[in-house]
Amino acid sequence: AKGIAVTLKKFLSAYGPVLIAGAMLVNLAVIAAIAMGRVGAAEPLPTLDRLPDFALVDQNGDAVSLESFAGRIWVADFFFTTCAGPCPIMSSKMAALQRTFSRVPNVELVSFTVNPEVDTPEVLLAYAGRYQAVEDRWTFLTGDRADLTALALDGFHLGAGDQPIHHSTYFTLVDGQGWLRGYYDSTVPRALDRLVADIQQLLVRL
Repeated sequence: AKGIAVTLKKFLSAYGPVLIAGAMLVNLAVIAAIAMGRVGAAEPLPTLDRLPDFALVDQNGDAVSLESFAGRIWVADFFFTTCAGPCPIMSSKMAALQRTFSRVPNVELVSFTVNPEVDTPEVLLAYAGRYQAVEDRWTFLTGDRADLTALALDGFHLGAGDQPIHHSTYFTLVDGQGWLRGYYDSTVPRALDRLVADIQQLLVRL
């Protein structure tokens, strides 16, 4: 046993640095493979449906359409500024998403009002300021009630109805071609973690 120990000591003395360097190279290769999506890659996100075009107005009074977000990944929600229920919580979580991706290009947030008679561009601009929305990062949209309702129901397939109180607490992930890629219950923390991961997955494939 003593002889084996001496032999092992000599072997490690001679080849230990080589073995350590080799292990480091293997680790680096694994890290690189993960970064490139070759190891432990997540399942590709489903392509659910393509949004129809729309013609709305943002918090600055500028015209906005689906084409305005071409080539960018975005997260959408439906809310209204006078909501005393889930909307403030949803907007706070959208603000958190804005901070998470503040240094990442091509990721945006879009909040559609379901109460356009009250939520004029001026009102939306004040609301945006309340949540420190960054221009060109977080857009608030208003327009004709019928257009917004149709977009929510038929475009996003979410439960926004004729009354402001009837809106969804789900966030929707949209890719750079206007395709719906996922729904996330904003009241469930793990769902938001999944949303962040799915955004990162789309960024790799952008």
